[in-house]
Amino acid sequence: MTRDRVSEARKAIQDNAASLGITTAYISTLVDTFYDRIRVDEVLGPIFNDAIGDNWDVHLPRMKAFWASVTLNAGLYSGKPVEAHRKHSETIESQHFDRWLAIFQQTLHDTAPTPETPAYFMIRAERIANRLKLALFGTSDLGAPRYD
Repeated sequence: MTRDRVSEARKAIQDNAASLGITTAYISTLVDTFYDRIRVDEVLGPIFNDAIGDNWDVHLPRMKAFWASVTLNAGLYSGKPVEAHRKHSETIESQHFDRWLAIFQQTLHDTAPTPETPAYFMIRAERIANRLKLALFGTSDLGAPRYD
């Protein structure tokens, strides 16, 4: 793909996201609200708090860059999600991803700027969760999306 086509494709993705109200400001709100909920969740809270410790001020900007890259094709994130999660494979279980997705979906419904925004994110979130499950546990829930 030529540089012009890459630029055109990136702009089309960004324009589509913008039409859904997805901006870096919304992503910041989403990530902050979501992780506020994760931190107090009785199941996921201890896992995340143990893994991240006092480094939330590092983790949150990284997650904002991740979601901007995923939804806006912003190219801001250069991490390795599988490796990051594999470090915690002693405490992460497959069903934790389902709970993560449920909290993420509820946060989207509570904060979304348009009715279409949750589906845009959830398609990507489920795909990511399935890839992580496959990499960590050798299984995934590939198939029809579960969001409503």
